[in-house]
Amino acid sequence: MNFDTKAFLSSSLSTAKIIVSTVIPYFLLAELLIYFDWMPIIAQVFEPLTSLLNLPPEAALALASGVFLNLYAAIAFAAPLGLSVYDWTILGLFLGVLHSIPVESAIMKKLGINWIHSVSFRVIMAFVVLMPLLIIPTEFLFSNPDHVANALYQTTQTSPSNFTEFLLQKSSEAILLTIEIIILVSLVIFIVTLIKGFKFLQKFDHHLSTIMAMITGLLIGITYGAGVLLKEAQYMSKKQVVSVCYFLMIAHAIIEDTLLFVFFGADIFLLIGIRLFFAILVFFAISIYYKPSDT
Repeated sequence: MNFDTKAFLSSSLSTAKIIVSTVIPYFLLAELLIYFDWMPIIAQVFEPLTSLLNLPPEAALALASGVFLNLYAAIAFAAPLGLSVYDWTILGLFLGVLHSIPVESAIMKKLGINWIHSVSFRVIMAFVVLMPLLIIPTEFLFSNPDHVANALYQTTQTSPSNFTEFLLQKSSEAILLTIEIIILVSLVIFIVTLIKGFKFLQKFDHHLSTIMAMITGLLIGITYGAGVLLKEAQYMSKKQVVSVCYFLMIAHAIIEDTLLFVFFGADIFLLIGIRLFFAILVFFAISIYYKPSDT
């Protein structure tokens, strides 16, 4: 086994920079909106969507930032809200499928899936994966769905006496949350780097490009795995590329994306199980029924 220390440090550092530049400002922005009582005004605009997802209206900014920016921004906006285990699971499932749309849709386009198809599919599947949670009674899925598992939120309920104290308190919370997320993500990067160092994976030839592309996307995601996906796609048929792309649009970065929400109390088995179930279903449906126009 070969562990690429340089790649691990480089990836961890670049990811840490993204986390710092995203989590701290958006976390503070969310707290300021709550402090000045502006959150209800913004939430009212998005209430139809949050009601449809069975989420509190205040989660609107977390949804919007996750869809158009990244999951770190979504976490930053959601962290101060005191969401329940059920809320975090809903948020994790929905954004697990539908996040970073501008960046990831551009990568899908390079793989041959146009913007309209990829965005439409992910919007539809983001609602589809939620159906079990919206239909099945919560008591069958959760032991305590209303529990607020966010330790950061629970331990910082003392009200600041003035605005300066408020800024200092919330800045320290933002920094603490950022450090915790960096540690979590760095651990995931370490595990992924470790897995990539196994010799049997390095011996994969291009006859196994489909499997390699799926494993890469499943573990490290569409954005970070773009290089490998684009490279392996050269050795895959159009049908294989389409199958892999639609699989990954539902289930990718299954470790990192999942743990980010599990950290706040989301159910890990539901987040992974539901996404994988629908991803596998779609993969086999395309493999069986899809007829490429060039064949």
